[in-house]
Amino acid sequence: MGELLPFGDGLSPETRALAQALRELFAGLGISERRYAARRSYDSSTVSRYLSGQRMPPWEFVLNLLHDVAEERGSVPTAETTEMLRARHTAALKAGKSPTHKVQLLEQQLAVADQQARKVAARERWLEDTLRDREHRIRDLQMQLQAGPGPLGPEAGSLGDGHGELRAEIEQLKQELARARELHRQAEERCEELERQLAEADRGEDEGAKLVGAVPGAEDGATGWRGTVIHGDVHVTTAGGWNVDEELVASATVSILTQGVLSNGLLVDHTTVVTSWASLSSVVMPAGAEVLDLRHGTRVPARVVERLPPEMGPVADSSRPYPGLAVLRLSRPWTAPTPALRLGRQPLPGSQLLVNASGGRDAETAGPYSCLLEVKGRTGSWLRVEGELVRGLWGAPAFNVATGELVGMVSSLNMTTQKGLLAPAEALLDLTTLNFTTP
Repeated sequence: MGELLPFGDGLSPETRALAQALRELFAGLGISERRYAARRSYDSSTVSRYLSGQRMPPWEFVLNLLHDVAEERGSVPTAETTEMLRARHTAALKAGKSPTHKVQLLEQQLAVADQQARKVAARERWLEDTLRDREHRIRDLQMQLQAGPGPLGPEAGSLGDGHGELRAEIEQLKQELARARELHRQAEERCEELERQLAEADRGEDEGAKLVGAVPGAEDGATGWRGTVIHGDVHVTTAGGWNVDEELVASATVSILTQGVLSNGLLVDHTTVVTSWASLSSVVMPAGAEVLDLRHGTRVPARVVERLPPEMGPVADSSRPYPGLAVLRLSRPWTAPTPALRLGRQPLPGSQLLVNASGGRDAETAGPYSCLLEVKGRTGSWLRVEGELVRGLWGAPAFNVATGELVGMVSSLNMTTQKGLLAPAEALLDLTTLNFTTP
């Protein structure tokens, strides 16, 4: 059958797990990579890279291999095996972080969302047909009952009972149809949102090289996610490096009003803001909020398009594996320029971070407030800081004064001790609705 290439160097655990699963599947065919490539019209070197983890396979390749092995065994793929492979493929794509991986992940999510949309649409059509049938039947019964009891005799009582049962069934069908229509609407919105993200990701792939080339430090050969750039419209740099000051930090920070609670967020681009759930007093991040332009006294409605994690309260607990983050989509474009920001790793204890956001109890009393925070260390997934923290700074992005990199977002604070917790910048990489460029 021929020897498979060894696993590639430096594979993430997720990529290695997917490659191992594919190798085990492929062994069930009992043929060489070259022969399988000819069977499926693949390039043999590409198949080899897929099975060694050196290249991320599209979901179509994984599915084809699964069906080919099942056919060889005279069976069909089980739902458990399919879902296992899908989960490993998704995890590997998320671990990859490259624009190409993001496109593949979005394509896979769109396929799942489209399947769900078609499923609820079929349910909606069935309910509509069933409801029409029951309404026709109840009209026929009403006509018979209105004809009077004379010609019907003893059957009149049973017709009356049937009329009551039909009315109850019709009411239940109407309620189910309303729910199905709402689910259909949500499913279509999800598909539209994923299509929009795919279009942006495709543009990001085309422009990625240009964006990376404009970022200082992108050519330093750094590995992993260091140097990742979150997309914006203006690249603010100097010949000596990043020019971080209060004005730059303020241009990347916006105020957010949610159920009367004032907080802050990171302005990613003209229509996208990231904030921290922990800035809210409620257990679940509400579906909507308002982004405030305090300089011009205007408010822009926004809706939540992604939560991290999807189902967890926002309490900033150092034992939690993930900080609570949410992505807001603005109802209309933000008018001010948005800077392209470079994400930074955990800063060393003693590093100084700059925050320039809105501080205050509510929108009426809030005002611009800047301060320096000192990094004390890390507890679990959180950065511990101390400094001139005031009420209202929740959700504010914090930048490393020495490097200009975005290193975290304020997720908890204690005004008595002037201590707080920051969600680290790398947590943003788990948000699929954001655009990144990685050197």
